[in-house]
Order: sequence, then C-alpha cells, then structure tokens
Amino acid sequence: MDFTPTILQQVKLPRGRLELIEWQWPDMIDFLCTETELMIEMSLPPFATNASAEFPGITQGEHCFMGTVFIRYPGVAVHGRGEGGQIRVIRLTFSANTANLILRSANAPSLQLLQSLLDIRSAVLRTLMRLALRELTHGADRSLAAMNAILELLAIEVRRILAQPALVASRGRLAGWQYRRIRERLMSEGAMPTVAELAELCGISPRHLHRQFLALTGMTVAKYVESVQIERAKEMLIRSISPIQHIAFACGFSHPNSFARAFRRATAMSPLVFRQTSVAAGQETPEFG
Repeated sequence: MDFTPTILQQVKLPRGRLELIEWQWPDMIDFLCTETELMIEMSLPPFATNASAEFPGITQGEHCFMGTVFIRYPGVAVHGRGEGGQIRVIRLTFSANTANLILRSANAPSLQLLQSLLDIRSAVLRTLMRLALRELTHGADRSLAAMNAILELLAIEVRRILAQPALVASRGRLAGWQYRRIRERLMSEGAMPTVAELAELCGISPRHLHRQFLALTGMTVAKYVESVQIERAKEMLIRSISPIQHIAFACGFSHPNSFARAFRRATAMSPLVFRQTSVAAGQETPEFG
C-alpha cells in the first residue's frame, strides 16, 4: 500500500522547506523509517494521530509516546505504531546547510534525547510552528519575509534543544491505543492478566510499561488492575447472590482472604458488608446467575 503523503501546501525557502501534508492511513499504523533530513513536525487537530515509537537500532521494545510536536533526527531508524485515519501535519524540513549548522553544535544523540524529541513540550517551538502554519496557509497574502524569519527562529530553537537536552526532559507515557488495549483486556472475560501479558500487548517491556503507565494515570499497573478487579467485584456483589469466595476467584484473586483485604483497602468495608449495605439501600436486587 502506498503511504506517500498528499502535499496540500509547500514553500521552499533558503533555510528549508515548509509543507502542509496529509495522510490517509489504515486503521492501524505500523511503520519503520530512517529520515535523511532534519525536520520538525506538528500534528494538527482534529487530523492528528495517537502513536508511540521506538528506536530499534538502539534498543528494542522501548516504545515512547509521540506527542503533537516532534523532531525527526536524521540517520536514526524509527519504528512507530498507532491509530490511523486522516492525519495532517505542518512540517519544516531544514536545508542541508542549516541542518549541518544545527547538528554541528550537538552531541551524539543519546536514547534519552531521541525519546524526548518524540514529545516536545516547548511552548516556543509550538508557537513558531503555528506562526509558520498561519503564513503558509495565508494564500496570496502570505509573506516570504515572515516565513524566512520564522524559520531562522526555529533553527535557533532546535539548536538550543539539541545542545541542551535538559530543555526537553523526557515525558514518555503510554499512547492512547496502548491504554485502550489494556482496558479491553481487563474488561474481557477470564482471569486477570499479568503485567507481563499487558506489556506484551503494548509491545513494550514490563519495566517500561510500569514507568509509562504511571506517567499517564498516576498509579502503578498492579494498582490499576486491582482497581478494575474491585469494580468488577462490586457489580457481582450487587447483582448476584454468588458466594463471596466464587466472586473472589471470578475476579482474578488467588484466595478469598486476599480479595477481602484488597476490597477493604478500596472501600473501607468487607465484601459482605458492602453487599448488605448496597441491597439495603435498594441499589439492586441480587439475582441468580
């Protein structure tokens, strides 16, 4: 399948090439590419994707969240996954001379730097890209002088980011599609999954899943799984008269005692008291099944 983007607008300038481009991807994106040029991209709502990426030439399985503003570093292989559909971005591809000036002052890119470049939170960079988009789409009234000035500022800002990696601290977190896979697995019938199984679903290591899940939700994977177990148990306690030990096993707990302890931590009451209180309050009439 041909995934060549459609160029909606393009202007070539001394310092680089400014483009508004669009893709029509299938339901899921899975790509491997190595750029030959230094470029910045900013996804445009509502035509933005929700993706993650790794650098297979450096490490396998370390997928990081891709934000709406990112820098594509030349000569580094990137493997990305995410949701498809209609995707539109404003892209600045630096000229060879400008790229050389920017990269000359930078150290060899570390994994941490490359990961941080996937999700740049620089307000300055975002503002400059928006200004570039405004001029590019201004039609006959657009100003080449304005675009040249914006590209000059963008080159300076990128040089600063690459020379001082601390300016773009890595904020890796799960992409939306990864979080949805975890939710779907937790909501499915059967035993609760292990952290290793959930990590495999997301295409990352358990250690990486723990770090990124914590960044996204503010809780550990294990704590989140337990919270889903408790919510499922509450439903069963209210809607059925199944014995509590059966509900414990059905919700993935290895023993009724561990279920009771976890339930009390979450609700400040035992499963039996919760059932009695809920029924007395008329929330639901327990039924067989």
